[in-house]
Amino acid sequence: MDNTDAKLVDVARKAGCSPATVSRVLNNNPKVAVSIREKVLQAAMDLSYVPNGSARTLRSTKSRIAGAVIPTLDHAIYAAMMNSLQARLGDKGVSLIINTSSYDIDMEYDQVRQLVERGAESIVLVGAAHRPETIALLEQRKIAYVFTYTTAATQIGAAVGFDNRKAGRMAARYLLDLGHSRIAMLGGITDNNDRAVSRRDGFIAEMREAGVDALSVIESAYRVEGGRAGMRQLMEADKPPTAVFCGSDIVAAGALKYCREQRLSVPGAVSILGFDNLEIGELTTPELTTVDVPAREMGTLAADYLLATPALRQHMRIRELSLRLVVRGSTAAASR
Repeated sequence: MDNTDAKLVDVARKAGCSPATVSRVLNNNPKVAVSIREKVLQAAMDLSYVPNGSARTLRSTKSRIAGAVIPTLDHAIYAAMMNSLQARLGDKGVSLIINTSSYDIDMEYDQVRQLVERGAESIVLVGAAHRPETIALLEQRKIAYVFTYTTAATQIGAAVGFDNRKAGRMAARYLLDLGHSRIAMLGGITDNNDRAVSRRDGFIAEMREAGVDALSVIESAYRVEGGRAGMRQLMEADKPPTAVFCGSDIVAAGALKYCREQRLSVPGAVSILGFDNLEIGELTTPELTTVDVPAREMGTLAADYLLATPALRQHMRIRELSLRLVVRGSTAAASR
């Protein structure tokens, strides 16, 4: 059975109780025993259950509109999350308005304010770094909100994503395990970007614990030319790296482009590791080793949180998703 098609009877069967009991739990009936309540809520989360019809929280208001403010639609990773978010909300009769902020938290605040004024009943944001006024506005208006790409929730809001510090550690550990010691990073711009900061910090921490200092950490815009320019800077240094972790597959594509222009063998002269697992990684030469980000799952689970009953939301506030390495041809063991 597809979890997105779960029905109340399926939750009851999994929890070992009656459908009436499930209904009472999801409506916050205090007469249900705590042990049974926990089983029901866990079963509902496991099955990604959403009440029949549109979500009760959203159905009770007028607009049935949700809003999302993301950094950009230039990158396929955000488009993938928005597609699944919109599909899940649309299945329940909720429309989605998408705005982009260009990684500018002041612009993000203005867009959130406009979405609220247009009647958005819930908001999806990216990351945990936002103007205090943005969060205050949402909480004062009692508008449900969920952060994505992070596991750092507020006391009231939710977070659906992954631990970016762990992601940085994973990348460093993989390259260290390949025997590399001259490792550099082409990370994203860290200004008002908690995800890029955490990945960088996790990367550096893992290296230091292994007794190896990062050769260099360069910030680069998430563009092919940014990756190309950053790779040039790294490889023209007196001690060029033998492995580079890029903060996005787009940056990694730029790094590969530079190596191809300079006839530098990848992974012979330098291994290149990306981040996101975009389709472009299968089109590069060699194909790109990368960290897979569960963007579609994030979108679906963010929608599930917004569509859930208040009782179920309390148990869905922080959803940490797993990352995985996709090993292809752009990385290899260090030359001895």
